[in-house]
Amino acid sequence: MLDGHQTDGGAMAAIDNIRQQIRLPAGVAVWVLSAHLYALLIPFLLVLVLNQYAELVSARADYPWVFYLAIAAMTAGSAFEIAQNTFDEWYLQADDASANGTSLCDMLFFWCVVSSQALIIVACKGSWLWVSVPAGLLALLYPVFYLTGRLSVLPLSVVGLASAVVSFLSFGDPVLLLQIVMPAVTMFFFGLLLKTGNQVFHGFTTLAASSGVLILCWGIYRSHMGFADGWLVTVAAVIAAAVLLLGSRRFLASLGATPKPQ
Repeated sequence: MLDGHQTDGGAMAAIDNIRQQIRLPAGVAVWVLSAHLYALLIPFLLVLVLNQYAELVSARADYPWVFYLAIAAMTAGSAFEIAQNTFDEWYLQADDASANGTSLCDMLFFWCVVSSQALIIVACKGSWLWVSVPAGLLALLYPVFYLTGRLSVLPLSVVGLASAVVSFLSFGDPVLLLQIVMPAVTMFFFGLLLKTGNQVFHGFTTLAASSGVLILCWGIYRSHMGFADGWLVTVAAVIAAAVLLLGSRRFLASLGATPKPQ
């Protein structure tokens, strides 16, 4: 039997090992890890929304059960991203696989992302073979794009755009089109992360990249409620985001790099 000193020593060693894998100041680490926890868990909100508004979803979507496959892909993608960030010790720089580099986990993360978007297309408009089949093929072939480094952004861009459009066509609320602008918001913060080295932007990048599903949930809810102000809300949100982000960019770009704990 282990005595109390041995148990305490083992716990401290485990904590120290974990700390060594997270090369961030404590406050920044809490923020970045919380953002990734949000990314991991937010797809389950879609489960609740699908169950709550099952009648609407069944009436509007071609294959509602495929949404659950999309949720599984989103969750797996977040797990691969967390794994890769751990390999990179959570302090991201341009050459890291979590940034502009390459790795197996990074490829699997993006493969899950594009697959989840293709599955949403199938769930919403799977009967539109001229949309769902190309989307499925792009998702299936994503590793080829990634490994060759040629047009690797193409599947993500095309399938992501199509996913936003077909969800709008299925449920009818214009706020669903806000999914289209989320990659731009993601790249805004990602660019600042690489430019400044300030790891706080890692958290914002993760939040933006994973919030498309939140918009999908919001759009399904609004569709159920029958709100008539969708275009007004959508345009106002885009303008507000543009003013806030562009107006603050110079200040944000002037922030210094996060110190890396030894």
